Amino acid sequence: MTQLTFFTQDVKRMLGKYKIRILHIWLSRVFWGVLMYRIERSFFLIFKKYYGVLRVPFIPIFNIFYAYSNLDINYKADIKGGILVLHPAVGVVISGQSVIGKNITLTGGNIIGAKKTCEPGSFVIGDYCNFGANATLIGPLVLGNNITVGASACVVKSCTEHGSILMGVPAEKTN
Repeated sequence: MTQLTFFTQDVKRMLGKYKIRILHIWLSRVFWGVLMYRIERSFFLIFKKYYGVLRVPFIPIFNIFYAYSNLDINYKADIKGGILVLHPAVGVVISGQSVIGKNITLTGGNIIGAKKTCEPGSFVIGDYCNFGANATLIGPLVLGNNITVGASACVVKSCTEHGSILMGVPAEKTN
């Protein structure tokens, strides 16, 4: 039930202030990518460790939707409601190790990836974060709320100060 609530929040963010967009939003790449993530996440939460095996016959279907949407969001990623991808044609990848707060905005070309040494719960992104085009995060790391990551920045260190702006390679706090 929680994933349905989160998906409702996702769709509301996709619609923005023009609710009439509901007539065509279901044709968008982002809609299908986020819907498939929410469906897979729901089944993962129901079947736990068995889901990895149960999903095998459905992988070809999932891959068609993921290829269409250009969103590769691992079902193990814990993402709260309100995910918004502005330009999905460039692609987005989100690791299964990540825990992401509500209302994350991804511009496109974003990679949220974890090293092999990343422990569950050690890769946390706060609420209301905004990632510029081609911004990359390599965990484990912790980001606070309202963090803005500049375009083409590569974040490899934690920044827990809320409202910070991170830019550069490797990303440094600018304010």
